[in-house]
Amino acid sequence: MSSASHLLCRALLALAAAAPAFAQIKPTITDTITLSAYADNWCAIFVNGRLVAVDAIDFIPHNQISVRILPEYPLTIAVLAKDNAAPASGLEYGNKIGDAGFILKLGDGTVSSASWKAKSFFRGPANRDVNRPTVERTPLPAGWHLPGFDDSGWERATEYTSERVRPDGDYVAEAFTGAKFIWTSDLDLDNTVVFRTTVPAPPGWVKRWNTTPDLDVTQLPVEILAGTTAPSGGTAGQLANLSTRAFVGAGDNVLIPGLVISGSSPRRVLVRAVGPGLSAFGVTGVLADPTLSVFRGTTEIASNDNWQTQNNSQAVATAAVESGAFALAAGSRDSALVLTLEPGAYTCRVSGSGNTTGVALVEVYLLP
Repeated sequence: MSSASHLLCRALLALAAAAPAFAQIKPTITDTITLSAYADNWCAIFVNGRLVAVDAIDFIPHNQISVRILPEYPLTIAVLAKDNAAPASGLEYGNKIGDAGFILKLGDGTVSSASWKAKSFFRGPANRDVNRPTVERTPLPAGWHLPGFDDSGWERATEYTSERVRPDGDYVAEAFTGAKFIWTSDLDLDNTVVFRTTVPAPPGWVKRWNTTPDLDVTQLPVEILAGTTAPSGGTAGQLANLSTRAFVGAGDNVLIPGLVISGSSPRRVLVRAVGPGLSAFGVTGVLADPTLSVFRGTTEIASNDNWQTQNNSQAVATAAVESGAFALAAGSRDSALVLTLEPGAYTCRVSGSGNTTGVALVEVYLLP
């Protein structure tokens, strides 16, 4: 090695020895803050685009959430909150209009209040008519949970008293000192609501750590859906059949389930009201002669009493085979319709001929 090269190596070694070593500072539990939340009835909470908490109990009891988060300011909080409401009618427990509410507090002093933004995406019964309920739906916009999403056109949240929300379950008021219950301006009819707020750094706050995680959980929703395969002839997440069995009374106590046709194209459906056909499955006290009517809003678009008395009885039998539904007995007094429905909300009314009562099964099948 030449003397010049030797001197250069010695100089580089000296510089390396003199340079301070990079100090890797990891966050600790003392850097975290507590997030407490309570929803009537359910919520999922995102912070800076990451899912940090999900209510593990759908609606009973109303469940208080407490988790620790690592704050990095500005801190964007986005909450998807849902009341207990049937998707087709907006009603809970069959024929009741429910209420709602959400409250949150962070360990840095951030609290839910009227300064937050709020927007409803599912409303019902839109006409407050529990006998013929209709619903209004708006798809959640892409990126609603991310920082930078434009919520400037959203309304401010409305504050409510605890007496109006009536929290129960394991709700502890002391965990939410200074926070307000919030929702949209309609606590009763708005059933799916998104809240958003952005929190600046508290005075004097300095990020103490200089490391970042190596794992990436931002693609969690995509990873979960990646394991979902579409059924033959359908699309992933598409509902092909729904049904409900209930006691059908007389007068205002008839059975009124609902359905929603989404998308932009008409769809063929098989709708059935089965009473006598349940006897073959050991069900007792069945509705002997169910009648079936389908409404869009307050307009009746089709009805049937005894499935083989209508002109398309062969279409009903064929649709049962296509959809995998059990066959209705020839000559039975079960009712059924094959319909092509435009996108929108519909209700089905099942009653007993001659004001008779009993147990009936209402079914809706999506047809090819």
